[in-house]
Amino acid sequence: LRRAINQGVFAAATDNSRPVLTGVHFGIKGSQLRLAAADGFRLAVHTMDLEDAPAEREAIVPARALGELARMLAEVDEPLEMRFNAVGTQVLFDLGHATLSATLLQGTFPNYDQLIPSSHATRTEIAVAEFMRETRIASIFARDGSGIVRLVATPGEEGAPGRLLITARAEELGNNEGELDALVDGEEAKIAFNSRYLTEVLQVLDADRVAVETSSPSSPGVLRPVGDDRYTHVVMPMFVQW
Repeated sequence: LRRAINQGVFAAATDNSRPVLTGVHFGIKGSQLRLAAADGFRLAVHTMDLEDAPAEREAIVPARALGELARMLAEVDEPLEMRFNAVGTQVLFDLGHATLSATLLQGTFPNYDQLIPSSHATRTEIAVAEFMRETRIASIFARDGSGIVRLVATPGEEGAPGRLLITARAEELGNNEGELDALVDGEEAKIAFNSRYLTEVLQVLDADRVAVETSSPSSPGVLRPVGDDRYTHVVMPMFVQW
């Protein structure tokens, strides 16, 4: 649960213009729990298995409360118990040595399944550590350019590895370019993201490699840890001149 929280809570909204988006949606169905958070620009979804799952239930838990729960879980190895009150206004997390209760947010969470692209034209697989390093460098240059980082994925030829070009521009510092070896399946792809959104998702991935799935410069991009189908992260693109 701690991993699921850490991989989603940062994607929740921080302003109250849409209160339900300041929380994380808990969806219990069968023996699985899906946590989803979104702020209008990105969406994080983590699926995990439950023990002794209750009947189907939906709830929106404040992101701040879950952030505190994640800190408490750092000291716990045993399973916790999650209970909802009869009228569906409160949730209690029982860690054994401590408990945390939170008032649930009322409202309708967006149907986020329809926001996850069902197909892609290009899949680019790269090492997380290298991608993070180049994105952080690019973000320094991107500060003067609305935080925009451009990605260009090019397939390899005749068995050679493909490449991912990461660029950013700054009026005073100039341009920055970083290039990584990549496994590129599909056609050449171009897309631009907010550098902070990229950095925040890369630093919570519990995997050595990540796949970036894209369809067009104006369509959402999807990041998935390679070898782990429990986590999906969708990021809206930035519109730029190529």
